[in-house]
Amino acid sequence: MTTNNEKGRNSGKSATRKTTKANDRDMSAAAQCKRVLEYLKADGQTTYSLRAKGISHPAQRVKELIRLGYRICSHRVSAVDSDGFLHANVARYALIDRELDLVDMMEAA
Repeated sequence: MTTNNEKGRNSGKSATRKTTKANDRDMSAAAQCKRVLEYLKADGQTTYSLRAKGISHPAQRVKELIRLGYRICSHRVSAVDSDGFLHANVARYALIDRELDLVDMMEAA
């Protein structure tokens, strides 16, 4: 049974279409760390590129991965944010190697 809410919408249906996978909606720190690790395996990432992929605090997620044993280096680059502004001294992270497997990381979290 569905009812109309105060805005007149049918409460049984979403106002917006779901376009992401269920695991992409998990915003826990552990889930974000897992996604950061996947992105870093593919290529180096800047703070802004990680934010654009839904990572709310990239520096903290990288710090957590380092604490779990992953070797991640960073250097400073110029990067464009989501609004088109150029910023100097933006962190670009790269995965050097890993001392733990992804499964070990998830168990430790």
